[in-house]
Amino acid sequence: MSKNPRLGIWLMIAAVATFAAQDGFSRYLAGTYNTPMIIMVRYWVFAGFVMTLALRRPEGFRTAIASRRLGAHVARAVLLVGEICVIVYGYTQIGLIESHAVFAICPLLIAALSGPLLGERMVWQRWAAIGAGMVGVVVILRPGMGVFTPAALLPLAAAFMFAFYSVLSRLTTREEPTFPSFFWPGVIGAALMTVIGLPNWQPIAPSDWPFLMI
Repeated sequence: MSKNPRLGIWLMIAAVATFAAQDGFSRYLAGTYNTPMIIMVRYWVFAGFVMTLALRRPEGFRTAIASRRLGAHVARAVLLVGEICVIVYGYTQIGLIESHAVFAICPLLIAALSGPLLGERMVWQRWAAIGAGMVGVVVILRPGMGVFTPAALLPLAAAFMFAFYSVLSRLTTREEPTFPSFFWPGVIGAALMTVIGLPNWQPIAPSDWPFLMI
């Protein structure tokens, strides 16, 4: 496959814009509907998408999804489901902007975990940057200033879960193709969220369905 940096840049921009829009829609929907139901419908769309891709893989469905690390994929799916549920619920408690200000620590956590868990070399400059980032999060949370609430820990917990999810994703793709690591969290997550979300079903206004499907 030939490299196309320009295409890659535009795809990254499109992905970031999509995630930003999805977060905004999640905040809007969470003001009316319960979080498990919102995530459940989103996962149905996700699972349908990865199933369609798997069925169209040239090597065949079974070969495309084959993995010797199903246990790791189950753990990744649980972490991703937990992260999404916690961060969306956090939007309703402390707001979208505040949640993302705290969640911004996630790349620092991934860097910190990459050393002990992935065996990657960590120089002192990286540890210094991670420490500075941690201090920044403490400043944002402002414990002891009378404005801190336990809800401020929600995006922090989500950041930790997504960091572990990301590190596990790197581990599962070291010896296997990337597609199984994309397929299994979608399917397992959809099954898990269906069990959690269906008992919490609420009637959905027709005008809200497009926001749920994104």
